[in-house]
Amino acid sequence: MDDRQLLQDLDDQQRLVVEAVGSPVACLAGAGSGKTRTLTYRLAHAALTGAIDPRAALCVTFTTTAAAEIKQRLTALGVTGVSSRTFHAASLRQAQYFWPQVYGSQLPPIVERRDELIERVCVWLGWQPSAGLVSEISTELSWIKQSNVLPEQYVALAETSGRHRLRLEADQMADAIVAYEEIKQAAAVIDMDDLLLCNVALLSTSDATRRQVQQTYRHFAFDEYQDVSPLQARLVELWVGRRDDVLVVGDPDQAIHSFAGSRSSYLQGFAATHPGTIEVSLTNNYRSSSQIVAAARIVGHPTRSMVAAGPVGSAVQLIDAADDQAEQTQVVAWLQAGHQTGRSWSDMAILVRTHSQVGQLRQVLQTAGVPFSSRDDLEWSGRDRLHLGTIHAAKGDEWSQVALMGLDENHMPFSLAKSPDQVAEERRLLYVGMTRARQALCLSWSRTADGLRVKPSPFLDDLVAH
Repeated sequence: MDDRQLLQDLDDQQRLVVEAVGSPVACLAGAGSGKTRTLTYRLAHAALTGAIDPRAALCVTFTTTAAAEIKQRLTALGVTGVSSRTFHAASLRQAQYFWPQVYGSQLPPIVERRDELIERVCVWLGWQPSAGLVSEISTELSWIKQSNVLPEQYVALAETSGRHRLRLEADQMADAIVAYEEIKQAAAVIDMDDLLLCNVALLSTSDATRRQVQQTYRHFAFDEYQDVSPLQARLVELWVGRRDDVLVVGDPDQAIHSFAGSRSSYLQGFAATHPGTIEVSLTNNYRSSSQIVAAARIVGHPTRSMVAAGPVGSAVQLIDAADDQAEQTQVVAWLQAGHQTGRSWSDMAILVRTHSQVGQLRQVLQTAGVPFSSRDDLEWSGRDRLHLGTIHAAKGDEWSQVALMGLDENHMPFSLAKSPDQVAEERRLLYVGMTRARQALCLSWSRTADGLRVKPSPFLDDLVAH
């Protein structure tokens, strides 16, 4: 694509980001505002005008899907050579290359799924290694490593951070974390979180390694920067050094991973730590209809006002059901009606708060004859099947028609969310779910659960009042 044509495809806000080559830029990109386009066009514009060598550019994302999409978009724009990788993929490549040079041995083997190691921890400590317990320990392991603190600091840090556990007390979890590290060390392996720690250690302790990496990459773009953890932020510092050609893109209103150690403050405070930063807000929502954007503003309380730039759609459907069965029946009927108008199943989704709710939906959809799949299914994509799953897993996706189910007071906010910050994150999660929809959105809840009366999510009060 010609560079002049490339710039014509952008709105004024996007063009500011794209043309600020050589300067640090913090781009606060609202839902549906074209952040991926803006990021890729900045790299393409810089390469097509000769401002950068694309082989010296590193684009870092949080998922392999996003990394591949950015690579594909750049290729379509006539730019090749940019390294588009996840934090883990970039760290793996660097650690495998430099570890033998610095430490005289190969990088230890990586355990991608650590469930087996955690099960051994449970047995060692005399606990029954249930799936729930293994998952809980794994979550806390990731959190403490992404927070870049030592295992012996867990008890104090968990208390001040308001960590909630269903199965273990803080001191028991600390024992599990220490035992896990001992078993892992005895097995001479590392896990995926250790991979980032290893790369940070390499770049921190070896000046020659750090200089070589910084000479290789001189231009940077970081996607979803509101989800960066302290460990990842440290890695960014080591990669970037004092270079100015760096773009961070993200949306504080979509920060939904603090339970895993992420902190949106790294995005919001980027200008304070990088002098000369240009801050740009993308506020035009090109994805969702004006009705969906209006409802998301009412429910989500975003810090920056979105402007609906997309077409007018249908009114947001609200389903206030007497019980779970009635809710499921009405939502399935709403989706079937959409399918009968010609909308493909693969362009629809049901999103819920918890994995247990996903399991409950499977039988309902099977009975109704609705083809479906989730990210847990093999070959879940590429077929005409209704989609996932939890709202967390849907981040970054979009569909024409989306139903958000189970929005009662116990699930939204989730029952374990107690502090104001945790409740605020639950509200952002609902906002993320709502803005996955392009043309049609349904919000549903039941008035009874396990035979007990429950209320709709308090987040919906203002919307219902309208």
